[in-house]
Amino acid sequence: MTQGQAARGHLVERAMGRMPGFENDGVAGAAQENEPAPPISAAPSPVLERPKPAAPTTRRAIDLGLLHAAGLVMPPDKTRRNRVLEELAMVRQQVLRGVDSAAPDPRRARIVLIASALPLEGKSFIALNLAASMARSGARHVVLIDADGRSGSMTDLLGTGGMPGLRDLVTEPDWLPAQMLLPTAIDRLRFLPHGKADATGQAPPAGSTMAAAIERLATSRPDHVLIIDSPPCLSTSDCSALAPVAGQVVLVVDAERTLRNEVEAALDVLEACPVLQLLLNRLRLTVNDTFGARGDYGAANVD
Repeated sequence: MTQGQAARGHLVERAMGRMPGFENDGVAGAAQENEPAPPISAAPSPVLERPKPAAPTTRRAIDLGLLHAAGLVMPPDKTRRNRVLEELAMVRQQVLRGVDSAAPDPRRARIVLIASALPLEGKSFIALNLAASMARSGARHVVLIDADGRSGSMTDLLGTGGMPGLRDLVTEPDWLPAQMLLPTAIDRLRFLPHGKADATGQAPPAGSTMAAAIERLATSRPDHVLIIDSPPCLSTSDCSALAPVAGQVVLVVDAERTLRNEVEAALDVLEACPVLQLLLNRLRLTVNDTFGARGDYGAANVD
């Protein structure tokens, strides 16, 4: 067993020890019209390239109502604390320590991949609220990136389904990454949608090309942290392509549903990233040292 495998096993065991009922870990181009053939002596006709679409010039801001509808936890009034926001602040501080740590590649350290083994584990909720928490605290400028793009993804929830985004950075490399970023009602927070589907019906871009586009964005915005909402690890191969460009991964685990073998399989997919962290979501556990145990801080039970 290598040192990395031993560390991963220790990470899984620590996290799974917190999960109730864990002992039951069973498997769950249009054709052109014909023209007369030219004489043999005629020069070959030039190849006509498809004109490139114009780069986007308008960037509609995303209002607070859309962010809240997508899952953003709103700050409470000054007289009450919010348990969810307190816990997110702890996650934010842990992630920022990784961003600020000395690394061979500072650009890579600013790329944070939010992943999950399965769909519906809450990774988009964590990605949105972690990005907002960083921006609200004033610690960093942040770009939230939708690398998932499935129906019901952050792009759909924020009403940006028809706008240029990550896919367009792949297909139109001449466009500047900053042209795609949408401002939000939260100062310092920008959003990069997944992008418009190809009108020709081509398959979505490969994970490696998305990773290259994200690296271009990180280079062009050296003062920003990039929070990537990735597809589920066990649903597509994109996570394995995105992990090598990320400085750290936060693997969101549904504490009441995800099985140990699924977590281990997701960690195998993400092993190219140097820093892997588990975040237990929806853990229904009340003990004396949790936030809110000493009083009512107005925390809702957020899934």
